[in-house]
Amino acid sequence: MNLGAPARATALVAALLVGAAACGPADSGSGAAAVPSGTVATPASPSGVGAAGGAGDSAAGFPDALKRSVLEQAARDGRSPAGGRTVLAAFDSGARPYLLWQSESTGDICVALNGDGGAAVTQCSNAAELATRAVPGAALFLTARRADLQGRPVWNVLLLAGGETVDRISCRQQDFAVRKAFTAEVGGVERTVYSATVPDGLGGDFRVAVRRGEGPTVETVRIDPGDHGGQC
Repeated sequence: MNLGAPARATALVAALLVGAAACGPADSGSGAAAVPSGTVATPASPSGVGAAGGAGDSAAGFPDALKRSVLEQAARDGRSPAGGRTVLAAFDSGARPYLLWQSESTGDICVALNGDGGAAVTQCSNAAELATRAVPGAALFLTARRADLQGRPVWNVLLLAGGETVDRISCRQQDFAVRKAFTAEVGGVERTVYSATVPDGLGGDFRVAVRRGEGPTVETVRIDPGDHGGQC
């Protein structure tokens, strides 16, 4: 898929990345909204792998050789997946999926972004920081990434919910579906990562329909990677 031009990093996304660590080269032309400051770039070094969509891709859209390389780097960083478990987070935009896992040794939740040129960027959110997040509650998780959906610019985002289930998000009377991607226990609370795709022209406080023990309710989540503030 052809991703959009690099987007501006916003203060919001940068704040969400405090305490996150990353490895892997930033993929050229990826349109990632933010990469953590102090990122250490190390090559993913997949053998004979091109951009997604080429030969050697797995059926789910994350090249097998690239996945092996990502996990080899995770092992070197002391962040191998707990029980060897990884999952793919897909998006309604049809963009390349993300690879997610929880580190067995640290409890961190890590996300590998499948980029152009056979490389990947891995970002890990520190378990200690995740444990301080509101419960119940939902917020943006790690990076927002720009893509195209039938010629229209959109943002692929991840939400992290603790102690509740997210059904959908909305802005200006438009509903946007979420996909449950990954669940792990952090700080004694079940945390769930959801993927969603929102239009580039919208930004601000999205309404989030959630379900908790006492029933359905609505909260807000700030989603504004394109710096459009106040549209929602």
